Amino acid sequence: MLASERFEKIVQMVNEKGIANTKELAQILNVTETTIRRDTEFLEKQGKIIRVHGGAKSINQKTVMSNQDEKDMKDRTENYEKKDEVCKKVASFIKNGDCIFLDGGTTVAPIVKYLKGKNVKIVTNSMLVVKAFNDSDSELFVIGGKYIKEYDMSVGSIALNNLSNFNFDYAILGCAGLDIERQVVYTTEMETMLIKEKAMGLAVKKYLLLDDSKLSIRGFYTFVNTSDFDAIICNNSENVNEEELPNNFIIV
Repeated sequence: MLASERFEKIVQMVNEKGIANTKELAQILNVTETTIRRDTEFLEKQGKIIRVHGGAKSINQKTVMSNQDEKDMKDRTENYEKKDEVCKKVASFIKNGDCIFLDGGTTVAPIVKYLKGKNVKIVTNSMLVVKAFNDSDSELFVIGGKYIKEYDMSVGSIALNNLSNFNFDYAILGCAGLDIERQVVYTTEMETMLIKEKAMGLAVKKYLLLDDSKLSIRGFYTFVNTSDFDAIICNNSENVNEEELPNNFIIV
């Protein structure tokens, strides 16, 4: 197959699938992954695709996610099984007597069921966590403030002031996206970002949870560096090349 034919095939597959991973493209086109990486780099310079971690993305897909994009998402339970795997892993690190902050969002909420019976203190601004909580052995402290219906959480100055009274063994956070190459973490807007920053400053250890779909998303606002977390926990995926990951990544 000529290089020009291969380029055309790559663009076609990426546009059809939205996102195509390097390994899959290499197998279908019967070339090495190194060749595919070189091809996608060339095609990105031509403006025909967008390179993302582990593959390539269609230029027809939105690159930067805003807070309105997140609010417009109809299915907030997307990738639930992946999020559940990640939450089960991080829960295994938490011991009896620990004090933890749980961030808002659907990525973090599944951890509640894995903490049951551990006699921990949980602080959260997330109504998703509140709704999932059913544990007579633990204590739940709910941060008040300005309620954002779309995210089902509290934010704002009252929430920040409430949060300032606590100290945590662990702050467990979610994000809008993560860029492996730039080593930065994204959020979509400022108010939730301020809560995350405050919780991280009050915690001994900071854990970030995400599923592999977040590796192809850039949020509107750069939140922190990947190195600011003690561990970043993500599900295993063909889109994840463990050799390219920072040392604080844990793949489950």
